[in-house]
Amino acid sequence: MMERSPKPPEALMRAIARDLRPVRPSPQPRDLALRMVPIALLVSLVILLAIGPRHDLGTLGPLLTWGASAAQFVLAITLIWIAAHESTPAGRLPRQIVYSAALAACLVVVFVTLLTFSRSPASEPVLRVPPIVNELLRVKPWIMGFACGIGSTLAGGILVLFFSWVFRNSLATRPIVAGALYGAGAGLAINAGWRIACPVSTPWHALGAHGAAIIATVILGALIERFFGNRRLHIGGTPS
Repeated sequence: MMERSPKPPEALMRAIARDLRPVRPSPQPRDLALRMVPIALLVSLVILLAIGPRHDLGTLGPLLTWGASAAQFVLAITLIWIAAHESTPAGRLPRQIVYSAALAACLVVVFVTLLTFSRSPASEPVLRVPPIVNELLRVKPWIMGFACGIGSTLAGGILVLFFSWVFRNSLATRPIVAGALYGAGAGLAINAGWRIACPVSTPWHALGAHGAAIIATVILGALIERFFGNRRLHIGGTPS
């Protein structure tokens, strides 16, 4: 006959009982994505209000101005929703959907940029600053590109940090993919407001400076999730 296992000590059982706490179920991907909408919308609107809308909104029209930015924002939330699915291994979406959404984001940014340039090819900044500043930006356009790139990267970085906190309990088996997705969502959400404020329409500026900011948030999100993913794996693993 097999010997029965000895009964655990009473002190151990009491310690385990004291440590038992109810665990909240993981939020659904839709709910997780919707939690990020207010902060993403708030940061995007603050940027627009701080810089002010571009001077050629009448030429662009409401569809190419607000409609295009709304489409970018919806696409940003879609990427975050896909990232939320990545955080739940059982709910992970097929690779084709993930890659198609990422490709759609790239195509939308390029298409909106080229369409904006064709409608209003503004190549010289006209900002609410002293004329000498506008003249300096006209002579040295790289300064405007540098300012847009750094500014939108910092704003996107704020969103990425917030998103990483929301995703802190992620169980993603591909954490780098999840981080890159919500990083892309952050970059697109910021660009949705930034493009309405930036007075320069040239593709080299929009795709160079603004596009570089989106790439930066993608990389930042991927690095953050890689770090937290390795940390969760280290904590959850058993020593050999």
